[in-house]
Amino acid sequence: MDQNGLGQPDMTISVGKYRALQRASTPEGIFAILAIDHQDALKRALKPDAPNTVAAADMTAFKLDVVRALIGDASGVLLDPVYGAFQAIVSNVLGNNGLLVELEKADYQMQPLPLDVEIDPDWSVSKIKSMHADGVKLFFYYNPHVHDHAQRQEKVIQQVAADCTRYDIPFYAEPIVYIQPDQPDQTKDKLVLQSAQQVAQLGADVLKLEFPADANVKPDESAWFDACQAITQSINVPWVLLSAGVTFEMFARQLEVASRAGASGFIVGRALWGDAAKICDYEQRQRWLTSEGHKRLTLLSSIAQAYGTPWQERYPDLDMMISTRSFREYPSMEQSDD
Repeated sequence: MDQNGLGQPDMTISVGKYRALQRASTPEGIFAILAIDHQDALKRALKPDAPNTVAAADMTAFKLDVVRALIGDASGVLLDPVYGAFQAIVSNVLGNNGLLVELEKADYQMQPLPLDVEIDPDWSVSKIKSMHADGVKLFFYYNPHVHDHAQRQEKVIQQVAADCTRYDIPFYAEPIVYIQPDQPDQTKDKLVLQSAQQVAQLGADVLKLEFPADANVKPDESAWFDACQAITQSINVPWVLLSAGVTFEMFARQLEVASRAGASGFIVGRALWGDAAKICDYEQRQRWLTSEGHKRLTLLSSIAQAYGTPWQERYPDLDMMISTRSFREYPSMEQSDD
């Protein structure tokens, strides 16, 4: 446990990554990030009966509508490179908020499990850095007890971590756990904890984690707190809570527990804007986003601000950054090969 009672020994971080984390968080050091990097999942939300008929222009339009309506209540936004990131920059909807960009090729709810994480050969950490984004997000399925699959995933994670170090941009790692039928003793809380511990050691700067407790199995919020605190006490990097498609009301409850237990904020997607995707009428959708959507994001931000742990507490050793020799010792970025 470190000197702040937050887990493993203090970590060091480059000034470039530190600055990018500042841009993606509130002045108090809390992540309040709007996630709309979804691709196939968004198509299913917009047209459940015919997802493959959703046009690219409609995907982009929905994403930009959500960002325009809600960016003022967020510290940053997470977007994909196909329908969202480039379009948001050119449309000038991001303001001064941080921008995280999806790296992986796979999307949520894809089957069968476990899937190996894929990165499009035409997309890379260096390109995300070149567009002046503030973070790289990698979503991947993970179970440390499925050794062959875990090793393949870890190889990719380590390469992404190395690339993020090379290009001086924060790495947001998102391990999504799965349980194998022959592993009845493995529970979600154990797997989320074990996965967080393992992935934190592979070079992630921030962990984007599922809520570790299953409310249907453990309805007692004291058990939820214990599961979240176990994560905080066993990793050496900040972690944020993802919404994983739960209802907004449930996510708000989970966020308060996680924040009290040491989380540094949230990255929220469908729990925030999922209901807007069901509204076909443009004007009604806009009204929902600017009223109910605004209320939801404001509430989540207030919860995280009130109870969350600033991410800076994970990186308290700033001597390297403030020394009069810092500019001499700061590493040069190698030229991109892309």
